[in-house]
Amino acid sequence: MGLLDMLGMGGPEGKVRRLQKKASAKFGPAENRQGAIEELGALKTEAAAEALLMRYTFRVDPGITDDEEKARVLALITQAGDVALGPVKRFISSRDEISWPLRALEGLLHALSAHKSPEIAPAVLPFLDDMDDEVQIAAAEVIVRQQDPVGREPLIQHFLKAHEGSNARVREALAGLLADSGWDVKGYTPKVEAALPQGYKLDSRGKLARK
Repeated sequence: MGLLDMLGMGGPEGKVRRLQKKASAKFGPAENRQGAIEELGALKTEAAAEALLMRYTFRVDPGITDDEEKARVLALITQAGDVALGPVKRFISSRDEISWPLRALEGLLHALSAHKSPEIAPAVLPFLDDMDDEVQIAAAEVIVRQQDPVGREPLIQHFLKAHEGSNARVREALAGLLADSGWDVKGYTPKVEAALPQGYKLDSRGKLARK
């Protein structure tokens, strides 16, 4: 066992801890912090994403450098894909500094919509219940584009929930997405029909359609 292992700084976890320490160094050469940010971004693991998100917990001078580094973290988190969803969600639910992480979450969801994988829809489903309307809608878009049947019932239920909560914006967006999905709403037909926004109807097959 090497010295770094004895100190708990060896292996992949130790590497992330060392890089996080450098990426969180508020004082000192900016290039050291920026280099650590790039190395963390290249790892594309949950632990690395969690470490990157800590860059949002402090500011550095000058302000332009601070903004550039936070924007770079945003890009790296987005590039990490679905592996970063859990860390971003946990950060948002437990911290006050959520403006940039919310952008990261929206960016992640939009990026995922361009890919297909059986792992994506189940990973995205919890974000239908996010507090932010944009996140809810982005999650619904990913689910519809995946065309994974696992997303059908949760999407219908969330449409009804938006109606019951008088959230017209989300209800309208989900109506359009359900119409685009080609999924029927059998089992929910009367409730869905009562909740339809203007401009939508149910066809003879129990599917949403635009009038």
